[in-house]
Amino acid sequence: MMFDNPITNHAATGPAWDPSFAMMDKPAKPAIPLCGAHITTAWLNQALAPHLESYAVIGCQAKPHDVPGQTADIVELWLHYDRAQCPLPARMIAKLGAADPTTRELARTFRLYERETAFYGSVSGDDLPIARCFHADFDPVSYDAVLLLEHLAPAYCPSFGISSEQVHLAVGEAARLHARYWNDPFVLEHPGLIQMTDPEYWLNSAEATRAAITKVKTLFGDGCSHSIAVAEAFSANFEAIMRFMRSRPFTLQHADYHPKQLFFPDGAGQGRFAIIDFQFSKAGPGAWDVARLLHMAPSTDARISSQADLFAHYLSVLAGCGVRDYGWEDFITDFKLGVMMTQMINFVALDQTDVAVLQRECDDFGLDWREVWFLRGERMVRELDVPRFLQAL
Repeated sequence: MMFDNPITNHAATGPAWDPSFAMMDKPAKPAIPLCGAHITTAWLNQALAPHLESYAVIGCQAKPHDVPGQTADIVELWLHYDRAQCPLPARMIAKLGAADPTTRELARTFRLYERETAFYGSVSGDDLPIARCFHADFDPVSYDAVLLLEHLAPAYCPSFGISSEQVHLAVGEAARLHARYWNDPFVLEHPGLIQMTDPEYWLNSAEATRAAITKVKTLFGDGCSHSIAVAEAFSANFEAIMRFMRSRPFTLQHADYHPKQLFFPDGAGQGRFAIIDFQFSKAGPGAWDVARLLHMAPSTDARISSQADLFAHYLSVLAGCGVRDYGWEDFITDFKLGVMMTQMINFVALDQTDVAVLQRECDDFGLDWREVWFLRGERMVRELDVPRFLQAL
């Protein structure tokens, strides 16, 4: 069976990564800020120089974002320019390396900052559901990093209060993004994407998932037994699973496509749909993003009642965007792998995050964190018999 994409012209489909870019002579870069206080008017004029043309920043206010980041520090910026005609936005988001040493070490282990700055350095634009990036920098020695991103207001993030209409929209938007990079060599060459051929990343993932099993058993007993079997199967059948994953059709995969990463137009229709946080993005099957969304967004009953329609919607949008020879059985196969991955992500998150944080986020929406983070996924694992699927590979 062929998995192909008739769209191959990057002038139409997106920028290609040019390795020679890293070797070109560039203007001296400004120092990477460690906190909001380091983002001064002078720093902004230097960082934004490629975009300012003849304009200048004459003032700036910075404050920590009301919703703190989990793997980075987030700062809101209000910029003032010397002339009202300046085409740059008056509000931006600065994403900085975490000040917390434990979070910083986690980011270093999984190479989060280097990947995300590389990603935004070449995949960003008005025609993609991704915030525009105005400056990206990373220091591999200090592991400091900075991104200057478009502020997406008046679009808003519904978090775990996401509606069924928004889930439907997000599935279609995922399909459009996936179709654009379907089986495109660009994603296999991009330094900002995790590859299926990266043994260090996947071995670290297997080890981190195994390390979390004891905590999952302590908190859930037999309530997550099928998910634990998935975690154990991934380690026990590691080489075969990795070979199989490498054989699947690939695209630009967000890989953590859940409601806290998604922005939608407001009630008046202002703003645009956009995806944030590309620290774990991969070259891999697009269906994984659908699995992550359907695990973390709707209740189990809502998912079951809408799942077939959402699958059909995803496949219809893919086909409408030019993806050929990818049908229902192909999707279900990749979806099973995605269900494995979404539970593995949450195993690691549970082991490395204060449970009170997960509980607080869900309490705000009247939800049980155990249901959102684990029991929904456990139900998906059982429905699809993912342990047996993995053992048979």
